[in-house]
Amino acid sequence: MLFEDHEDDGPIPDLPTIDEVAATFPVPLVTLVPQPSIREIAVNTISSSSIDGGPTHWTNASIMYAVVRNPADLEDPGNHVELSPDQEAALANPSPRFSPHAIELMRWMRFPLAYEAVQTHVLGPDDSTLAERLALHMWNVIANTFREERHPVLFDPDSFVDPPSERDAVAASVTVDGVELPAITIDDEHVVSLGVELDDAIATVVLAKHLLPLVRVELMRRPRPDGPGVRAS
Repeated sequence: MLFEDHEDDGPIPDLPTIDEVAATFPVPLVTLVPQPSIREIAVNTISSSSIDGGPTHWTNASIMYAVVRNPADLEDPGNHVELSPDQEAALANPSPRFSPHAIELMRWMRFPLAYEAVQTHVLGPDDSTLAERLALHMWNVIANTFREERHPVLFDPDSFVDPPSERDAVAASVTVDGVELPAITIDDEHVVSLGVELDDAIATVVLAKHLLPLVRVELMRRPRPDGPGVRAS
């Protein structure tokens, strides 16, 4: 875990920021359009390499967001979720091993999290279908945010109650960079989902339904920063 601190063995290296990933990712990242109720806070990536041990390439990037009920006052208690005693202690007394960037990231723990809400998938020669990508993205979000409700077993999608399936995909639409594009969706009790094919990538969106009143599901290609040396957010 990013904020665990078991031994005092020097500074904990920072994970790449969203700007750093965006600067070197093979295609422009897809993200939600800017809006007062969300903040990009982190990105998870998946990489692969050839069987013969060739260079590693990023194949997937998933952006996470903090969701803000009252953007005018971030300290409004109505914005915050209940934290465990260990989380409260970590926020009150951050480990000296954490960088200033990590400590800044920790403060968003108080806000509802849209976990890996938008994924950008690099196209490959043997790529999965759009529907398969979307179903897998849904499984990942459900497993990490609705564990009690759905009782999944890690890496066993068949353990879900009503598991998402690519066979249930139906036509939909989504706006990307101001243009409405054909898309697909898979119905689910707890999340809303969208998948769209772009010229150079696939984008999928999975968002908890209880966050929909606060988040507008409209996408854009994220501008590339000047270079990989940019820390930023």
